[in-house]
Amino acid sequence: MTPAGGTAPYTFNWGGGITTEDRTGLAAGTYTVTITDANGCTGTVNATVTQPASAVSGTTVVTNVVCNGASNGAINLTPAGGTAPYTFNWGGGITTEDRTGLAAGTYTVIITDANGCTATVSNSNTAYSSKCYNFPNEYRM
Repeated sequence: MTPAGGTAPYTFNWGGGITTEDRTGLAAGTYTVTITDANGCTGTVNATVTQPASAVSGTTVVTNVVCNGASNGAINLTPAGGTAPYTFNWGGGITTEDRTGLAAGTYTVIITDANGCTATVSNSNTAYSSKCYNFPNEYRM
């Protein structure tokens, strides 16, 4: 908070014995501070701290690998909650929202919203238990 007008120095009264100029770590809500200047003149300021309607989260649609040993799985990630825009960290420098060309395995992404709030989403991409065979063209139907 930066007071303007009046005569410095200023004192601050947020109530509850809190007399610092600035406040941090506040929950959502409305806060009132009374500012008093060196001449005893006062002013009141209301400040509202807001939060997103819901926490950061993500849902996925997983496309499993078609054959053992293949790398054709995919994860379609849809972020929600928090405050857009979002960033994504799958590890290994991969920062795309969705993933393709995946082998069977477990994949974890950290979604970060514009306020730095995070959510972690984990998914398993499985392979069907059959082997795939490549037949020459004359044997294909």
